[in-house]
Amino acid sequence: MTHTPSAIDHAEKHIYHQPTFEETDLNDPIANRDLIVAARSYARATKAAVEAVEAARTSAMALVISDIEAIEAFNVEWEAKTTHRRGSRNEAGFTAEGKSRTKGGLDAFNKAAQMASLRYQQCRAVSLRADLNAEQATHAVDATQSRLVETARRLATRETMMALPQSDTGQN
Repeated sequence: MTHTPSAIDHAEKHIYHQPTFEETDLNDPIANRDLIVAARSYARATKAAVEAVEAARTSAMALVISDIEAIEAFNVEWEAKTTHRRGSRNEAGFTAEGKSRTKGGLDAFNKAAQMASLRYQQCRAVSLRADLNAEQATHAVDATQSRLVETARRLATRETMMALPQSDTGQN
């Protein structure tokens, strides 16, 4: 014979019995379905947020690297333009050629600088998108966490209300 928890074990003696945690029916598929659904939703949202934050970190690193490359390319172009404009110098009656440390044509340096600038802007756009996605994923986690907590609270309140004794009006 199994024991079913009840609010009053012995009606004639009015001894109230509060069911313990083990005595509650935790396997009730209807009562716990909402909690399981909320927990799974929270787990999915948390996983998506972790992935979005990692993508934002990766894109931020790529943006920094691209920024460095763009600065270096512009510096090379700037040096090439400065050397090209200077041309030959006349110092104390002697003609000296300004030697550039850069090798290659001015057009090639200009194109390299423009490509580095384009790459930087592309990385910046990816980084901004990743930051936005991470922010949205974090908000989704907060929302699903609230739903999970509310569902758990609602189920705990329902269990507590069911465990309370009925009034002495003859209802069981």
